[in-house]
Formats: sequence, C-alpha cells, structure tokens
Amino acid sequence: MKKITMIISAAALLLAVGVANPLKAQTEQKETYQPKPVPAEVKSIVERSCIACHSEDGNPLAKMKFNFTKWDEYSTEKQVSTGQDMCKMLTKGKMPPQKYLDANPEVKPSDKEKKIICDWAATLSGIK
Repeated sequence: MKKITMIISAAALLLAVGVANPLKAQTEQKETYQPKPVPAEVKSIVERSCIACHSEDGNPLAKMKFNFTKWDEYSTEKQVSTGQDMCKMLTKGKMPPQKYLDANPEVKPSDKEKKIICDWAATLSGIK
C-alpha cells in the first residue's frame, strides 16, 4: 500500500512540475514582451503616407504585408523586420506605389522623412 501511495505521490509531483514549468515560461515570456512605441514623428509620416493602405480599413493585400493598426500586437521580431522592410521599400522608391502617388502626390515622403523612418527602424533592432 505504501508503494502505491508513493507512486501516486511521485506521479502527482511530476505532473505538477510538468504543468507548472511551461506555464511559468509562458508567463515570463508575456511579461518580458513589450511592444516598442512608435515615435510621434514616425507615426505622423506613416499616417500620411502609409495608413490608407496598411491599416485595418486598407487594401487587403497591403495590410497582409503590414497592418499599422496592429503594430502593438506584433512580436518584437515582427516589429524589427517590418521596420527594416519599411525602410527598404521607402528608400528603393517602391512605397508608396507610383500609381498611388500619381493620384495622391501629397503623400510622397521626403528624403528627410525616409531617413526618419530608417533611423527609427534601426533603433528597433538595436543598431542605433
């Protein structure tokens, strides 16, 4: 009888440890994740030049690539890669698309604004 009690106790202990550790790891991960806030000057550029397509109400294809309204839900890794992609697409002149710029020339970011986005993207990854 003592053997059975000891086996049951050991099994209960193993089960408790097995359940507690993953829960602890999940809790720690949630606590350490902090979305990186978007500076006001970056937000202003994005709202003027990007948000029409890259938002919840935007172009379905564009928001699949990047949905600015969900920025705070992105993991740190996704924020870093998205920031880098934004810089790359802006500096290559691929965003905003020329067709969109033809109809909305006022949304074209200046070289200074592109630099602001790229500098911000670099801070997301810890480069700056």
